[in-house]
Amino acid sequence: MKSLSLFKRLIPNSFKQRGKDFLLDLLKIPRSRSGVSLEILKWLPGDKAITFLDIGASIGKFSIYMCDEYKIEKGILIEPVGKHIPMLEETFPDKKTFLIINAAIADKVAETDFYFNEDADFVSSLLRIDNKGEGFASLNLGDPVVTKIQALTLDHIISQQQISIVDLIKIDVQGAEHLVLKGGIETLKKTRLVYTEFSYKPLYENSSTFFDLYKIFYENNFMLVNISSGYASPNGELLQGDALFVNKALTS
Repeated sequence: MKSLSLFKRLIPNSFKQRGKDFLLDLLKIPRSRSGVSLEILKWLPGDKAITFLDIGASIGKFSIYMCDEYKIEKGILIEPVGKHIPMLEETFPDKKTFLIINAAIADKVAETDFYFNEDADFVSSLLRIDNKGEGFASLNLGDPVVTKIQALTLDHIISQQQISIVDLIKIDVQGAEHLVLKGGIETLKKTRLVYTEFSYKPLYENSSTFFDLYKIFYENNFMLVNISSGYASPNGELLQGDALFVNKALTS
């Protein structure tokens, strides 16, 4: 047994990984070479170039993962925090393939208030954060700064870009997910998968919960195929998660 253990240690990690990948491919077991959810890989095959939207792109981490896993026909990255735009443009310089938009996505096209938090820009939102409530109190966040920002709708963008099918929409907009969906009802009809963050209870003023989103998806012929755990409060209460919904009309 000792000699076997020594032999294993002598095998380079790269060879071990290649052997593992070969076995998983042989057995047709889904795997992620990056950070893309295995459920996305299961429902979105990599046999053709895809079109995806990254709503709340931040610095582009999710989009980088998608590029590692799939050939991209069109990628639309939408981010309301202006300081992230230069980094996105540097990371995704191919303007024929990638469109980077500095805006928020909502239920109407208009200039609107945006609540920016300098301490933690990942909680910035179209909605005012309840930063003194039990959900975020432990983060000791300062009050957000109210700025003006351009809001667009999903339907406006997809119509303008003349996109016929969207393979995946990822949504990370801190409580405003219902506004994204309400402004994209026509887009949902031509979208295969939606991967969205959600909250189990309101963490922002007038924010949506999982149950609000489920109703919208159900009414638009989507089925829920996966939920994963997300942010929890210091006492262990699960407050947020990620859900994958699949359009029954566009999935065989």
